[in-house]
Amino acid sequence: MSAPVELRNSASNRSSSAAGSFLMAAIFGFYMLKGLVNGADGGRVFLVALLALGFLGLGGFFVRGAFDTSVKVTLDQRGFRDARLGDALVPWSRVQSVRLSSLGKGSGMVSFELNEEPPDQIRRAPANALNQILPFGGNTVHMEINSLDMSGQEIIAEIERLAPHVVVDR
Repeated sequence: MSAPVELRNSASNRSSSAAGSFLMAAIFGFYMLKGLVNGADGGRVFLVALLALGFLGLGGFFVRGAFDTSVKVTLDQRGFRDARLGDALVPWSRVQSVRLSSLGKGSGMVSFELNEEPPDQIRRAPANALNQILPFGGNTVHMEINSLDMSGQEIIAEIERLAPHVVVDR
């Protein structure tokens, strides 16, 4: 039995997002101070201050994710498990096909078409709320992969290795 593949947050993806958010916070903070010094209207200065604080908070959120080293997705001989989607094991026997959302470097989602309903933990997971609102298909599980430390093509290659019976839609 081969070792499981464990996917974690990509520190580089999260760090660059945090840097961009902090940069935007600094820019808005500069304009807030400039507005205060020049006697600008208080409502506009307040709005710019809110934007600065919002970007500062978003940067903090991204930094927290960059240092989160816990396992987010596990692929092994039995199936796949996404801790962000209720941490339920979906056996490969239930997976009919898998599809990568786009073949470019920025592939954002792997979609698993199941031959039956997904486990209740996945359907009720907050990260899967979009499936409950939009008609994506009741037997499809969408796994966001932009934040993970493997590319979409590498994940598909691991799925082909672990579950050769699963059809890969290209």
